[in-house]
Amino acid sequence: MLNKILPAEVFAVIETRLDKARVYELRFRAEMPVVIDYGGRYYYLGKNGITDESKNAMIASCETVKNIVVKATEFSLYSVNNQLVKGFITINGGIRLGVCGEIVRDGNTVKTIKNFSSVNIRIPHEINGCSLTACSFINDTRLRSALIVAPPGAGKTTVLRDLCKNLNHDIKNVLLVDERSEIAAVHDGRPQLDVGKTTDIISNCTKGYAFSYGIRSMRPDLIVTDELMSEEDFSAVVNAAAGGVCVIASVHASTPEELFSRAGFNWAFGKKVFSRYVFLSERKGPGTYENIYDAEMKCIYFAS
Repeated sequence: MLNKILPAEVFAVIETRLDKARVYELRFRAEMPVVIDYGGRYYYLGKNGITDESKNAMIASCETVKNIVVKATEFSLYSVNNQLVKGFITINGGIRLGVCGEIVRDGNTVKTIKNFSSVNIRIPHEINGCSLTACSFINDTRLRSALIVAPPGAGKTTVLRDLCKNLNHDIKNVLLVDERSEIAAVHDGRPQLDVGKTTDIISNCTKGYAFSYGIRSMRPDLIVTDELMSEEDFSAVVNAAAGGVCVIASVHASTPEELFSRAGFNWAFGKKVFSRYVFLSERKGPGTYENIYDAEMKCIYFAS
């Protein structure tokens, strides 16, 4: 799919100079050097491959940025406007484009985005078995609710995806609330990434709506969801737990101290909603396990 949306010279460099399995992100900013996340580190992208020198980088024009977004929508911005107003587009193959530009409003409502100024192309990577350490603590004597905690880019989504798939072996009904279409990357009704054979997926809506609607309509044993960002998100989890549904979610933080500063978390912690807290980092690459804590925030697994 990259060959359909990238400028020909950029795709040629990736094809001939780089290992595609190590390409995680491509960032195009209008009239700025092209940046690539290659193997977990950011470089500039030049005609001869990666470089630390901006003077050797290819430059993205305003037209380049616009063309990438337009091609990703198959020349129909209107058809994906419900995603675009949230700042992203998910395309075939699970590739996700984060988009910046001029916000068009109608009162308090965002109508669309125009005059695109930058685009971040995120290429998903499935790492089979990366969740097994977490699984051994989350589904030991029984299934437990858990929070995957890590800073941005430390592998939360990849681990969540693998957890969803691996827990399918023991759990009959899994509901995936994929608010930003990053975990399953549903496109035209089909998940582009493997989240298991007994997983139902709700995408592109708030957690409050998805949890309420999904619990009533699908009767899940487990809900898996992406980043908890607000008090409303934590409230949805607390309400699900009160109804007897286990929840596995993720949140941005690096330490327990940072976690306790997140809006809504203290309430969830007081309710003992989560029995396991799995902390990840990039110390040895994305998805590095650091510590795992129990419901009382007592460490039960130390990083090696």
